[in-house]
Amino acid sequence: MKINKILFLLLFFPTIIFSQHTIKVTFSPATDFTWAILYKNAPTNTKFIAQSRIVDGDLVFNLDEKATTGIYKLVYAVPQNDYNFDIIYNGEEDIELTFNLIDGTVFQKSNENIMLNSYLTEMTLLGSDLETRYLKENTEASAITSIFKKQKELQKSYEEKSEGTLVQHFIRANQPYIPNELETPANYVKNATTNYFTNIQFNDEVLQSSNFLIEKSLAYITGIETEGMSKEQSLNNNVDKIAAQTRSLDLNFQKYFMRKLWENLVSYNLISTANYLAERYLIPIANQLDDAVLVLKLTQFKNLSIGNLAPDFILDDGSGKKLSELDIAENYILVFWSSGCSHCLKEIPQLYQLSEELNSTKYKVIAIGLEEDTFKWTNEVIKYPNFINVIKLKKWNNTIVSEYGLTSTPTYFVLDKDKKFIAKPESFDDLKAYLKK
Repeated sequence: MKINKILFLLLFFPTIIFSQHTIKVTFSPATDFTWAILYKNAPTNTKFIAQSRIVDGDLVFNLDEKATTGIYKLVYAVPQNDYNFDIIYNGEEDIELTFNLIDGTVFQKSNENIMLNSYLTEMTLLGSDLETRYLKENTEASAITSIFKKQKELQKSYEEKSEGTLVQHFIRANQPYIPNELETPANYVKNATTNYFTNIQFNDEVLQSSNFLIEKSLAYITGIETEGMSKEQSLNNNVDKIAAQTRSLDLNFQKYFMRKLWENLVSYNLISTANYLAERYLIPIANQLDDAVLVLKLTQFKNLSIGNLAPDFILDDGSGKKLSELDIAENYILVFWSSGCSHCLKEIPQLYQLSEELNSTKYKVIAIGLEEDTFKWTNEVIKYPNFINVIKLKKWNNTIVSEYGLTSTPTYFVLDKDKKFIAKPESFDDLKAYLKK
């Protein structure tokens, strides 16, 4: 009997056709989105899967037979840590969703993702109703206990419906505190805070491979205030509570998790808290894992944070003075540049013109040239007699580069009279805006 070659292949290799699935996303407004990148998450890393242009708001990723089940991350803008969302892929279904910055993700296809969104929506509505009623005086006890009952029923229902699926990990971990009997508002808040981590398993690899643990941790850090503590003390105390949850876990996961948490705190502009986390937890972990690059990055960031003293250096202007010894202005503008840098040769004259318009006792410009030799620099600086012109040889190998975390020229800093950082403009336009403000 002859068997058609295509039929033969289908009999033995059905996954070639039948196991391929797609992720389809419709972004709106379409003009706001241009590119997307898909990653597969793991507890300590992300693996690049594909990237694609978003055409008229539409995006399609084809997942071949090698695509494994798990949590995927779709990045739609930069910085990537801020603009992304998770997608659960169970290897058995196509996924379709819409996305915009107001409503977030709304899934049309994918049972697990739809189930999770439904659960979160229903539980959030009950939580909002509970909060509203607790804030009202003379609310009937039956109304409160009714909500608790609905929460328990909803949790049980979704746990049963999600049995054996990836989404169950998130549903179980997201279970709120539900008391067995009526409590005063104060006791409810106290107990809800105490039991915040009861159902969150930090050792769950599915949760570790998603944004869930980071989002829950950030909500705790920024949302819980401890009576009798300042805001900063309270934030740091909350970081300690998070660290306690991860202390017994794999060191590589601790580093990965704490670094993501640090990055989010920085993006929230909670710089003092980010530095506390780095100094107390992340730097010691990085040292244990011999990650000198991360230690340097965290140390540089802390040293260059707003409010810290700028690293000192000799001015090299013949006076023998150091930066810390200057006492001629209320503020100082540091600019690191190079006579071989085309951007610098365009911006330094603009900075000089700007400095002429400023009150000389309020602002003084210190221009630090990173140079291989003195020849070109000498011919340039004669154009800027009102600057304090400093030269640092060996260019990128000069120690000042590491001390100020320099990666490009020109780079600007603004210091107060005590030589503490008060601004770190990212460009000349940012510097102008800051000074004019």
